[in-house]
Amino acid sequence: MIGLSVSFLLKVIVVLLVILFLFTVYLLFQRRREIRFAETRDTFLQNYSLPWYNYLINDENFSIVLVPRGKAQVAAVEIIFSSYLKNILDEKVEQKIKEFSNLYLKEFYEKDLSSRRWSIRMNALYRIADFKIDELLNACQQFEKSKISEEENFQLLKIYSLFQPELFIEKIKELTVHYSESEYRRLFVLLEDDIFIRLFEDFDSWTKNIQFAAIDTAAVKRNMQYIDQLKQLLTHEVPEIQIRALKGLYEIGVIDEIDPYVPFVTSDMWEVRLMVAKIFKHVPLNYSYTYLEQLLEDENWWVRSQAAKTIAENKEGIAKLQQFMESSNDQYAIEMAQESVVRKQGNK
Repeated sequence: MIGLSVSFLLKVIVVLLVILFLFTVYLLFQRRREIRFAETRDTFLQNYSLPWYNYLINDENFSIVLVPRGKAQVAAVEIIFSSYLKNILDEKVEQKIKEFSNLYLKEFYEKDLSSRRWSIRMNALYRIADFKIDELLNACQQFEKSKISEEENFQLLKIYSLFQPELFIEKIKELTVHYSESEYRRLFVLLEDDIFIRLFEDFDSWTKNIQFAAIDTAAVKRNMQYIDQLKQLLTHEVPEIQIRALKGLYEIGVIDEIDPYVPFVTSDMWEVRLMVAKIFKHVPLNYSYTYLEQLLEDENWWVRSQAAKTIAENKEGIAKLQQFMESSNDQYAIEMAQESVVRKQGNK
C-alpha cells in the first residue's frame, strides 16, 4: 500500500515537472516573440521616421519603403501616425494618412476585427476611426452583427459618426445600451453641424443623457446657428434643461434680444438666476442694469456675486456700482458691490 502511494506520488511529481517545463518554454517563447516584435518595430521607427516626416510635412515623393510589412511594422506606423495626428492640426497631413491607411493598412485591421482577443479588435476599431479608414465601413457593419461588447459598440458609433452620420443617427435611435453624458458628448462633437442640429428635432424623444449631451455639445461648439434651438428649450418643463440651455447660450456669447431672459430674473431656482446674471455680460449695460441691480440684491450669495461681477466688467460698471452703494438699503448687496469695486480697481 505504501509502495503504491510512493509510485503514484512520483508519477504526479513527474507530470507536474513536465507541465512546469512546458509552461516555462512557452513563457520564454512568448518573451522572445515580444522582444523580436519590439526590435522590428523600433528598427522601423529608427530607419523611417525621417522619411515619413519628409513625406507628410515636406511634401517629398512617396516611397514604397514606407509601406509596413507585418504587424510589428504596422505598430511602428501607428506610433508615427498617432504622433502627427495628436500634435499637428493639418488637413493635408490628415488626408495623406487617410489615403495611405485606406490603401495599405486596411487589410491588417480588417483581419484584426475577427480576432478572438478583445484588445486586438478594439485597437483595430480605434485605428479605423483615427486614421479615417472609411473603406472598412462595410466590414464594421458586418462586425456589429457579431456578439460585441459595449466598448466595441461605442467605438462603432464613433466610426459611423465620422463616415456615415445618417447611419449614426439611426443607430442611436435604436440603442439598447445607454451611455453616459460624457460619452455622448465625445460622439456628438464629431458630427458636422447640419447633422448635429438634427438632435434638437423631436428633442423630447431622446433619453435624458442624450438631451443633456446635445445641449452641452452645442455650448462647446459655440456655433451661432444653435442659438434658436437653445432658446426654444428655455420654456422646457425640465428645469435642468432650462439651466443647461442658458449655460449654452452664455457660452456662445451672442445675445440678440433680452426679452426671453427677463422672466428668469425672478425664477424660483437660484441656479437659473445665476445663469441669467452671467448671460447679461453679453448685453449692453443700459439694457441689463435694471435687472442686474435686482439680482445684486438677490437672497443668494452666488447670484449677488455674479451680478456684481457682471456689472463691474462693463466699462461703466464701477460708476454704476458706486451709485448703487449710495442709494441702496440692502447691506449685503452694498458689501458685494464694494468687494467688486475694490477687486476691479486692484486689478488695474
